[in-house]
Amino acid sequence: MIKIDNLDVWYGAGARETHVVQGASLHVERGQSFGLVGESGSGKSTILRAISGLVPRWGGAMSIDGIDARDGHRGPQRPKYLRKVQMVFQDPFASLHPKRLVGEAISEPMKINKMDDISERTDALFAAIGLTPSHRYRYPHELSGGQRQRIAIARALALEPDVLLLDEPTSALDVSIQAEILNLLERLRQERGLTYLIVSHDLAVISHMCSRLAVMSQGRIVETLDRDVLAHGKAREQYTRDLIAASR
Repeated sequence: MIKIDNLDVWYGAGARETHVVQGASLHVERGQSFGLVGESGSGKSTILRAISGLVPRWGGAMSIDGIDARDGHRGPQRPKYLRKVQMVFQDPFASLHPKRLVGEAISEPMKINKMDDISERTDALFAAIGLTPSHRYRYPHELSGGQRQRIAIARALALEPDVLLLDEPTSALDVSIQAEILNLLERLRQERGLTYLIVSHDLAVISHMCSRLAVMSQGRIVETLDRDVLAHGKAREQYTRDLIAASR
């Protein structure tokens, strides 16, 4: 479902150019939940942004369900590509417009894409995330952090995508709420057959959500491993073993 080969991403130009992702490759099967872990600044979130078309310069090859990302970002396949893949950002308050009702945030993508039965679909999405239709008439500041993240998830599901890119989906939330959001995401993945690519610095989150993961350091993927290898601390690379030890 997700195929990335030799991805390079640069920011800036000239003397200020920074090579933030270097030769990254990963493949994620349909219906799988795949994690990206590493220290801050290792390039994890940049990979998600590259898939979404939110970085200006990148090299290599990327595709979602066989659709080439270059055609999907700005080419003829853009409408289909954007229906395939959506992103949930780290801070739900920053990603929602403060002066618009949250129901509008969910329904707007459907209106842009001329979908049918928008009001009914919106109510169904509120039910799917554990809120009531009455919540659609509230503003972001009237909701808790967990409720705002549920709204952000519903908005990402509005176009019925196959892939969700999750950038630290629980790091901005209280610990008491994090488990609720993770359980919601897992339920939605199973019910809707979704494929997840999850970025987190928290190995416990990745271990709970993901069957496979890649470890990043300084813009490179240093190791790809299964959850069982992570759980038993049998990583091949010293950097990964150090990361596991630091998380305990």
